[in-house]
Amino acid sequence: MAEDGGGAQPVHTDGRMTIRLAALAATLLIGLFSCPFGPPPPVTAQQQNSPPLIGFLPLGSPSSTYDRSLVEAFRQGLREAGVVENRDIVLDVVWTSSESEVSQAVVKLVQRSAKLLIPVGTTASTVVKRQAPTTPILFISVGNPLGIGLVESLARPGGQVTGFGDILAELGGKYVQFAAEVGKPQAGLYYLWHSGWADGYYRLQKTEQAAQSLGVRLRSRALSDIADADDAMVAMKKAGATVVIVQPSPFTYLQRDRLIESAMSRGLATIFAFRPAAQAGALIVYGPDYADLYRRAAAYLDRIILKGTKPGDLPVEQPTQFELIINLKTAKALGLTIPRSLLLRADQVIE
Repeated sequence: MAEDGGGAQPVHTDGRMTIRLAALAATLLIGLFSCPFGPPPPVTAQQQNSPPLIGFLPLGSPSSTYDRSLVEAFRQGLREAGVVENRDIVLDVVWTSSESEVSQAVVKLVQRSAKLLIPVGTTASTVVKRQAPTTPILFISVGNPLGIGLVESLARPGGQVTGFGDILAELGGKYVQFAAEVGKPQAGLYYLWHSGWADGYYRLQKTEQAAQSLGVRLRSRALSDIADADDAMVAMKKAGATVVIVQPSPFTYLQRDRLIESAMSRGLATIFAFRPAAQAGALIVYGPDYADLYRRAAAYLDRIILKGTKPGDLPVEQPTQFELIINLKTAKALGLTIPRSLLLRADQVIE
């Protein structure tokens, strides 16, 4: 009897275990089928670590075909470097046209833990460095990064900053040469610049030096606001100007249409550094191929964000391609003759 009772106990225990296992399985099945999408997928490392946020602050407006083309050139450079948006990085494009807009954008991007900020132009770059001194910066189109304190040297920028210059100050000699070829150098050459800009006086000095080396006098007029444009044009016309060199700056880029209109209405031709100014009526445009500059800058993003290179170890690079555009429609409207030698050097002639 004792042996029979002892032998029955394991069978009874196995029965309870079977019931418990069945109940557990039923619970799991109920949970599984109660989810309308089935079992949740495993969490991958990529899902746990979202792509780094990159703040891109182009100068201008998305309504401008040209401005959008520069952003697309940057994205083309990303593709050429093998960088895939929303997989390797998240690119947040924030359009800016004033210092206050840049400042507001930087605050928001830093709050969102942006891993790299890409300002365009001298004004935006100085604002970004001042407000986000610990965030890596890749600037585009800054004429004098050493002189305004963005970098310690061009070869080894140091710190968290590097980028691409535009050497527009060094092109002052070209603008003087063009003005002398189509204007009246004996009456002096005329130069319009924005006084409320960090690099304005430096570019004026470089252009004055270029004029002196060619033996001509440069007569300059400063603008503090676009409202001064008409008075400046009238004064230069009365002084004998036929052609006005317009200093390249963020201000003159954004106000190019207004400046060209003011000059044309007073019989003055203009020389600019930006391609869209030619379509707006500028007589001569000469400057870097900005699309190429933006495309090349994307390779630095790849090296900084995905390959781990310190920005300060990457040298500041300069433009390697330039373009000369001449507007013959403007020349005809103003009664100016463009030398054949200059036309032959042009990359594009608008007729």
